[in-house]
Amino acid sequence: MSKAWLCAIALAAGCSGESAWEEGPIGEIYEGLSVGGSGGCSTFIVDGLSKQLIAEQNCIRPSALVSFAGKKGLSIGSSVYPYLEPKAAAGLEAAGASTGISINSAFRTIAQQYLLYRWYQSGQCGIGLAAVPGNSNHETGIAVDVGNYGAVLGVMQSHGWSHSYPSSDPVHYDYTAGGTIDLRSESVLAFQKLWNLNNPGDKISEDGSYGAQTGARIAKAPATGFAKGTTCTPKQTPAPAPSDKLAAKLVAQSMPQTLGAGEAAASWVEFQNTGTATWTPGITHLGTSGPHDRDSALAAPDWLGLNRPASVDAETKPGEVGRFSFFVRGPAVSAATALSESFELVQEGVAWFGTDSTFSIDVEIHPSATTMGGGETGDPTADPTPASMAGGAHGGCSVAGVTGRGEAAPAAGLLLVIAALALFRRRRASYPSGATCRVSVESSFSWSSRSRS
Repeated sequence: MSKAWLCAIALAAGCSGESAWEEGPIGEIYEGLSVGGSGGCSTFIVDGLSKQLIAEQNCIRPSALVSFAGKKGLSIGSSVYPYLEPKAAAGLEAAGASTGISINSAFRTIAQQYLLYRWYQSGQCGIGLAAVPGNSNHETGIAVDVGNYGAVLGVMQSHGWSHSYPSSDPVHYDYTAGGTIDLRSESVLAFQKLWNLNNPGDKISEDGSYGAQTGARIAKAPATGFAKGTTCTPKQTPAPAPSDKLAAKLVAQSMPQTLGAGEAAASWVEFQNTGTATWTPGITHLGTSGPHDRDSALAAPDWLGLNRPASVDAETKPGEVGRFSFFVRGPAVSAATALSESFELVQEGVAWFGTDSTFSIDVEIHPSATTMGGGETGDPTADPTPASMAGGAHGGCSVAGVTGRGEAAPAAGLLLVIAALALFRRRRASYPSGATCRVSVESSFSWSSRSRS
């Protein structure tokens, strides 16, 4: 089959050229807002749920995603989730240490990808093409979109990054130096676990496969996050018993008074140890209070968990002053919003310190324009075959309309693609060596793809 013929069939099934797209205004946020009901043209509207999904992926596989926030030379956009797989993060940090790099997109949650794909299908927000949820390299933490992509090409390549699509998606880089794994199914699994945790009467399969059942639940999920945020965050610690062992006195704190949505600000609080027990990093934490252990709307990438901003910076003996350093990050808002968050010291697994160790953050959050690069359209050329991750290549044109592993694909789209593959097999010998269009097919049971480039 000729390149033009094959691409024409693929185009009929949903393949189109990618156009650069900038994330637009955030839609209205209100109590009860669902992912499917989210308006506007900004995936940051699902910020609350996205934070929980990232935390849950690190529950499934500890340290699967690590933060590169605050690293030398890296400028991070306000709506970016600065997480990557460890090897990719190390490669990016090494590149950033050599030159300034502007990051417009990094890890993307399944909820964000759901919105992009929905907007693409409905012709909203100027999205030329978006990958089916569960199939983007951004969802496995090996991809970034770079604002100054041309200026940093050599540095990025020398640290394991490939400029995968210089013509169709020039902002996009993939980490291809090895040491990474395919986390895309775990991005789906993270949602499935949180859905089941919060909806015991409407459970779905926890198989890591995206399809009609999972997509329907994502549409109904709360954009601002579930009531129960992760399956592995610290459980509620017993209330303190009458004792002078764990005691503290607030000395000083430095907190922002205003934040833009997505903006992160360095913060700290200091307490004097007025008890008899030494405070230890990794054991003595700040925890959310009022009530205890709830997810905080101000959680930032450096937090230990959505309910644990920080551990004490250094060992603090009785009488000494200990500092707890962390960032706070403005959540998604569509109008100026005043937030008040309460925190309390906790000796993990032992007891909360009590009311003398509490403090609060009062901050006003303002909407801020969020800008993303062209790669925010998803990975329209992503090959859903897991083996493709080894080389980091997506390849050619993707076929929109196919669904996830384990759930049935739309009949019309599937038949069209099967017909295309049948023709392709019949005339494979005549396929031109320079062709670049790829057709990927997902059946109810497994992925299969045929490509020639």
